[in-house]
Amino acid sequence: MVYCPINQCMTTDCLNLMLEQRISSAGISIGSEMSGGVSNVTVENLIVWNSRRAVRIKTAPGRGGYVRHITYRNLTFDNVRVGIVIKTDYNEHPDEGYDRKALPVLEDISFTGVHGQGVRVPVRIHGSEEIPVRNVTFRDMSVGLTYKKKHIFQCAFVEGRVMGTIFPAPCENLDRYDEQERLVKRSASQNITDIDYDF
Repeated sequence: MVYCPINQCMTTDCLNLMLEQRISSAGISIGSEMSGGVSNVTVENLIVWNSRRAVRIKTAPGRGGYVRHITYRNLTFDNVRVGIVIKTDYNEHPDEGYDRKALPVLEDISFTGVHGQGVRVPVRIHGSEEIPVRNVTFRDMSVGLTYKKKHIFQCAFVEGRVMGTIFPAPCENLDRYDEQERLVKRSASQNITDIDYDF
């Protein structure tokens, strides 16, 4: 576990360690408890293997606060069920006394240099109408898949962009830019829902 000030953190040269041959829940997780907010976090040079999820941000209505200015660089996944997860309906609360109207803000999250093999679902960003995920950027991504299904880059209520070469093909919610950062195709709707928890 990495401990650092809540508004500035850098995790570098990380290895997901296997203990007693168990599969871990996530390599690096932000949330669901945020104590007001999480910002200015950089995770780089991370290798995650034999895990359910590689990197995850999880929150829900009632958490409030924010997750913003999060940077992931140079990630490698091997035998991972879901590579990148952003989940806004993680409904675990310590009691029923929370404010259901306290909605978190998720914005300015970037992923650069994401590679790997044996990944079932490379990306699952599950925003919602009340908690959209804004300004997400993907650049330089190539992940080998274990399943050749249609819905492998999954998005709902997300706004952002992909730049340059991305494999597998990104969801329709994201604007597409070329290697020189010139707009190629603007998304018709950020509210398209393409989430499939069946695999």
